[in-house]
Amino acid sequence: MTSPWIAWLTPWRCRAIFAALLAFGFYSNWNYLHYNCPLDLAGDEAHYWDWSRQLDLSYYSKGPVVAYLIRASCAIFGDTMPAVRFPAMVLALGTGIVTYWLIVRLFRSDRMALGAAILSGSVPAFMAGSLLMTIDPPFFFMWGVVTCLAVLAVLEDRKWAWPLLGLALGVGFLAKYTIFLWMIGFLVFLVIDKPSRKYLKSPWFYLAIVIALACTTPVVVWNAQHGWVSEKHVAADTATAFKLGSPFEMIGSQAAILGLSLFMIMVGASAYVFRREAKSDPHFRAIKYLACIGLTYFGIVFLQSLRSRIQPNWPAPAYFTLMVLSVYFLSVRLKQKNKWRPWWAGNLIMTVVTGIVLTPVAHDPSLIYRFLPKINWVVTKFRDKPMTARDLDPTARLRGWEKLGKHVGDELAKLGPGAFVMTEDYQRSSEMAFYVPGQPKTYCCASYLNPPRRASQFDIWPDRSLDPSENPSLVGKDCVFVGFMNKWPSSKLAFGQPPVKLPDLIIKAGGEQIAGFQVWLCRDFRGMKKTVEAEGNY
Repeated sequence: MTSPWIAWLTPWRCRAIFAALLAFGFYSNWNYLHYNCPLDLAGDEAHYWDWSRQLDLSYYSKGPVVAYLIRASCAIFGDTMPAVRFPAMVLALGTGIVTYWLIVRLFRSDRMALGAAILSGSVPAFMAGSLLMTIDPPFFFMWGVVTCLAVLAVLEDRKWAWPLLGLALGVGFLAKYTIFLWMIGFLVFLVIDKPSRKYLKSPWFYLAIVIALACTTPVVVWNAQHGWVSEKHVAADTATAFKLGSPFEMIGSQAAILGLSLFMIMVGASAYVFRREAKSDPHFRAIKYLACIGLTYFGIVFLQSLRSRIQPNWPAPAYFTLMVLSVYFLSVRLKQKNKWRPWWAGNLIMTVVTGIVLTPVAHDPSLIYRFLPKINWVVTKFRDKPMTARDLDPTARLRGWEKLGKHVGDELAKLGPGAFVMTEDYQRSSEMAFYVPGQPKTYCCASYLNPPRRASQFDIWPDRSLDPSENPSLVGKDCVFVGFMNKWPSSKLAFGQPPVKLPDLIIKAGGEQIAGFQVWLCRDFRGMKKTVEAEGNY
């Protein structure tokens, strides 16, 4: 019997509320970016924007989708911060819609789908995904589309869904290569689900694979023309030494990102699939599918954490199906009063309350700076070094770039025509390309240093080369250098006159220093040469 307090939620009312939530969320994000956002573009966002100014078949470390989406948005709204992030907002809408569709399709419950939308909206980490335009929003959206198409292809035996599945998988690859790992979880399901094994012999399954592989052609062609740098970069990015603490660090970071209460709900939901009671569940096949996709990917990332330090966003695709599984698990427990109370009081309420409390902080983390003295009163009892605002706020690295760009622009104007901007970091060079007035081409000397830092797309573009034999137009020009030149003596040797260090630019927020930038005036650029070591520094 349906509880009276949710009986009024008919399917159409649920959909109307869901549409209103999407519209309100989109409007709030758009208003935030235009009027209230204290966060400048992240380094990756600025870098992908710089990619979008030179559209290509592919790029150094990723496929071309992110660059094309940003360029399409900027062509409409101009090269502004909100325009760069607009595609992330649209893709967040799409992800919400495919999530709602998936739940209704699997469990025939609009109430459950609406609950998932509300629960997802209470997670600050998911809010960030709807605002920051990196490769993750298109990748996450295509992950959801592929998951939905597989439901039609396998659970509903719709043959027409197979070609679309392959196409979606291929487009996802052009956003982020790791979407092909989705296939591993899918294969696990096809193997362990007896009714689905027939598809392993079906030509439709292999047609989808062929279509997906065909979509990789732009990346393959581009890499063949550029020495397979993407493959070398990915290999170098993941092939690091074993570190015992990494798996524990991974689990801890995910619990912190999701919130401990939601993380525990996901653990409970995942464990439910393996319990004896789940085998008699009328939706056992559906929840088995969700678990195979989510847990397999999470397991792959966990194994990777045994040999290298993972980025906090790497496990995120697993949460697309694990969130759906968690909502279904809560609905099952809701029908079992003796088992419901711990999940309601101990986890669900805490998840929603935590989300409501942290939402303002997610939009302006400097709000918590006022508590830094009290936090350090506790921290200093366990370690000698107190925490700084930058330690406390992961978004601190998104602040100060606009001010730095204006400062660099003022100094650049003093040097006269032909002067250029250079840094020793590809993200910083991209930030300056976006925020220096006039949005000039900037240069990165990372792979020219001794010892060299990692290469980037700047090493692919001929017009960004610092080698005088490849780009003689820069020789003799003056330069504003942004970075720690004293740390890299080889960078000083690139100029005919000793560089002059300007006073540091200090960035503050909420009364606390969160960043400091060094700026140097350099005259008579002589050019730089890469070392042999730099050639393999991917």
